[in-house]
Amino acid sequence: MIISNEPAMDRLQAVFREKNMRKTIICLLALALVAVSQTSFAKTQIKIATLAPQNSGWAKQLRAGSKEIGERTENRVNLKFYWGGAQGNEAKVLQKIKIGQLHGGTFAPTDFQNRYPDSNIYGLPFFFETLEEVDYVRSRIDPMLQAGFSELGFRTFGFAGGGFAYILSKQPVRSFADLKGKKVWLPQGDLISYEAMKALQLSPVPLPLTDVLTGLQTGLIDIVTIPPVVALALQWHTRVQYMTQIPVLYAMGFMAINERALKKLQAEDRQIVTEVLTRIYTNVNAASRAEGQNAIEALVGVGVENVKPDPGAFEQIRSSMSATIREMAGQGLFSRQLLDRMQGYVDEYRSQHKHSAQPASSGGTR
Repeated sequence: MIISNEPAMDRLQAVFREKNMRKTIICLLALALVAVSQTSFAKTQIKIATLAPQNSGWAKQLRAGSKEIGERTENRVNLKFYWGGAQGNEAKVLQKIKIGQLHGGTFAPTDFQNRYPDSNIYGLPFFFETLEEVDYVRSRIDPMLQAGFSELGFRTFGFAGGGFAYILSKQPVRSFADLKGKKVWLPQGDLISYEAMKALQLSPVPLPLTDVLTGLQTGLIDIVTIPPVVALALQWHTRVQYMTQIPVLYAMGFMAINERALKKLQAEDRQIVTEVLTRIYTNVNAASRAEGQNAIEALVGVGVENVKPDPGAFEQIRSSMSATIREMAGQGLFSRQLLDRMQGYVDEYRSQHKHSAQPASSGGTR
């Protein structure tokens, strides 16, 4: 006799169907999670802060670069820029990068004085005489500086020469005596310039870049030393009347992005970002000399008077700075070894071009 057990079979089939349904749901949920994960990996926004005004030529190049990156990565990567110091001064930007609110920014070497003292080695006061010898030195030292930033966990894309910083003032400066008793702006955190001013018995007023225009307006400072093109971009020229073309120091700027942010990108997308930003900085650096000269002409065009320094007026400063710079190296403000190497390259260049030295001229932008 065959005993029918249809209700039991139905229950078994129901249980089987239920288990299969659970497996299906679990598989679908797993696939959905993978898709979400892949989407978050694929859509990455890199947030970058800069002091550059939104309407500047510098900003135009960065926006064009961001557009190209978006197109070539099929919108997997988007660069979002915060213009005109909207995220605060450089110290605040570095803090926000540390906690992940930002991923990168544009900087001057002095912004990394505490973390990487050698980064400001080009900014030694009265060290260089011509832009040609700067070029000679940079072709040999730039790769070392980039390697140093990499050790800090930052990717840089080359350095944009800012040219020589000149004296911009409310009263004409023709000699060292004209600096005495004046309130001279000092970039906040720039220990090298501070030690130099202390040695020269000048009166430094430390301020972040974002506060300099207000300082000039209120009389907190009388003198700034800055490349003309930066003075124009930040509108400082509206609060000074005179410019003395003495090459006080060489300025440069760069973009640094935290490696953590770049590692989130697919390898091919990282390559595209690096390629585009490196090209932009190469182009800006190459155009810097012409832009610097244009900036000088623009300053004169809006009424800033070009002051001719007295003959030999600043030679005493230049000679005294040599000993001060050695003392700074001894204090650990930068590597003595790197200083010796850079001095060697300068001496090498001057010995090869002793009959063809040209007067210093200004350079590009940050």
